[in-house]
Amino acid sequence: MPRPTPETWSDIRAKREAGATFKSLSLEFGVSDAAIVKRAKAEGWGDGKDVAEAIRRKVSEKVSAIVSADPVKKAREIDAAADRAADIIRRHQEEPETVRGMLYAGIETHQAAESKEAKALAFEDLKAAKISSEVLLNIHRLERQAWNLDEAAAVKVDLTKQELPPPDVYRRIAEDLLRRV
Repeated sequence: MPRPTPETWSDIRAKREAGATFKSLSLEFGVSDAAIVKRAKAEGWGDGKDVAEAIRRKVSEKVSAIVSADPVKKAREIDAAADRAADIIRRHQEEPETVRGMLYAGIETHQAAESKEAKALAFEDLKAAKISSEVLLNIHRLERQAWNLDEAAAVKVDLTKQELPPPDVYRRIAEDLLRRV
């Protein structure tokens, strides 16, 4: 019997997980049933009784766009999926700068404000920065969850190296807010 191609093995697996017997697969594909049994055990194929697992595997393949059995094509598909995930991570690293800019601009405006009305407007800018940061955090969390980025490639960010305004800036803002109340 000739060696089955990766595509043939993929077809055999799909039919086995849909409930086909080893004997019927052997007859259809010209592969010994012992070879099919050995591969099925080694790769943990389903037997058609639990189609939910087969569906989850197929969905995962289709969502990740990695469906080829050909090793060269599969390597390209993996590389393309990794590029898409890396683009998301890079965007997640860049987007907080916009919110940081909003925060710093609000702090500067608040410090420079002389009237109660100007301080109130600056405070609204600070609230907008806070809301933006919370929304961005939620979007990032959901994207990382959807792409399984936290499981696959945890990117660590050292928050101790981030530039933050001096603590007295926050104290002065708090004091100003308390005076308004």
